[in-house]
Amino acid sequence: LPASISSFLPVREPQHISTRHTECGRPIGEIMNNNTTNQIAVFLDVDGVINSLNHLYEGGDFHMSAPAKPYQAGKYRVWVPDYMGALIRAIYKSTDLYWLTTWRDKANKYISPILGIPSDIPVITDGLNTRNVQWKAAACRPTAERLSAQGKTVYWIEDFHGFKHHELLNVLTPIDTDAYGESVLLPQHLPWELSLLINDAGYTGPSRVDLPYSTHWHNPIGT
Repeated sequence: LPASISSFLPVREPQHISTRHTECGRPIGEIMNNNTTNQIAVFLDVDGVINSLNHLYEGGDFHMSAPAKPYQAGKYRVWVPDYMGALIRAIYKSTDLYWLTTWRDKANKYISPILGIPSDIPVITDGLNTRNVQWKAAACRPTAERLSAQGKTVYWIEDFHGFKHHELLNVLTPIDTDAYGESVLLPQHLPWELSLLINDAGYTGPSRVDLPYSTHWHNPIGT
């Protein structure tokens, strides 16, 4: 991410939601069983999903039908649409949620409070701290295989800009947030099954967010 940070903006305090997930010691890429009855699991990225990269790269001068605000997240600034907190809280309430991001454990420290979710979401990682994203597919496969074997549907929400990990299609379904330069999770990206769940979980935000033509067509940074 760009190193220049213009000013500090305080993050929102997290809502008080009872914790359901805990991270346990595990082999690389593996997470111990959450022991929930949820039928859906979600692997969630940050940059290009939670953090709107069009807003980031254009210094906030990017307009879509839902406003976005900047938040300080450690030494970085992230731009989060106003609907995002409610959307991710509803996903958290109705699925087994995992972080799959180069933010790794820092997603819990810096991003979870912005969204109003607990700061103990399981983190899928390769055990390293590189900024590239090549490790993600191999790291998430053991967890995806285990969850799929339990009969759960697994979604991976990521700014793929075209999903290339076809070897994973038998254990998970990709949700591409950058197929057309969106570079952020929009409500209409979610499949019907997940949309029904979040509505039942209390999501009352927009079901569709419109964007202008985007000049950003690929995320050049780790996500």
